[in-house]
Amino acid sequence: MKKLVIKTSLITLACIVGAMLIAFGVTALFAPVKMADFFDGVGNYSASVFFYEKQYKKTQEISDLELLVSKMDRQDAYEKGYLKELVEHEDFYSYTDGKGHLITTAEYYYGEYSLALLENGKFEDSLAVAKSYVDKYGYT
Repeated sequence: MKKLVIKTSLITLACIVGAMLIAFGVTALFAPVKMADFFDGVGNYSASVFFYEKQYKKTQEISDLELLVSKMDRQDAYEKGYLKELVEHEDFYSYTDGKGHLITTAEYYYGEYSLALLENGKFEDSLAVAKSYVDKYGYT
């Protein structure tokens, strides 16, 4: 009788763990942004950025790219090319303009990209990025 109870308990536990693993895998595969939000909520930076990156690669939408860059460290976003990709996106200015902040979101991300270039010893490129923003959109 004791063996039957232990065996049943272990099978039940294995089924529960298996179901949890399957649910985790399905969610990670089909809804990476939900996993990213979960890990972001519990403070796991690397896991949340990993799933935000998966979400952007899945959708290729500027909103997901902006969310990814906002969650990443500036240096990481620069090294992976996401800052450059964001500011050079065709819908960048229309997406970021008019959010009601002291500076526009476009100014913020152009500044982040320019600072990342500067921190990596590319002064001329940093200056060119800043100048290109002013030439395109002017001062605010």
